[in-house]
Amino acid sequence: MNFEKVEQLIKLVKDNEVKKFKYKDYENEIEIDFTEGNTNQIASQLTSQSDQSSSKNENTQNTSTDNNALHQIKSPMVGTFFLQDEKELTDPIIQVGDEIKKGDTVGYIEAMKVLNEVTSDVSGIVEEILVEHGSNVEYNQLIVNVK
Repeated sequence: MNFEKVEQLIKLVKDNEVKKFKYKDYENEIEIDFTEGNTNQIASQLTSQSDQSSSKNENTQNTSTDNNALHQIKSPMVGTFFLQDEKELTDPIIQVGDEIKKGDTVGYIEAMKVLNEVTSDVSGIVEEILVEHGSNVEYNQLIVNVK
């Protein structure tokens, strides 16, 4: 687990005067409680398979509050996200800096052996791709930030 990201998360919670915060995914669980009697309680990490995946999940939490000016494209379903319609990444559909229009395909999510298109609901320039090619995504998880 990336402790710099945890420190950023704690600072974000403190700055927004949140008293209790809990984040849980398949690999990690973090609970922060700033109520009286519990000064800084940070619960443990369930399993840490890779620092990279936990920091991506924490980045997802940070971008939802830090970048209010950005439009966000979210996952419409649970599955595996791909930047092209093949498992080997050779020619991604979008890259940072690309201009996209409403309705453009920004990637695919494989669920039950079927590739489902993920389309943009906004027009703009791709600011950040938050999910790597071949990564698992959850329903409503942020995938792409568009400016």
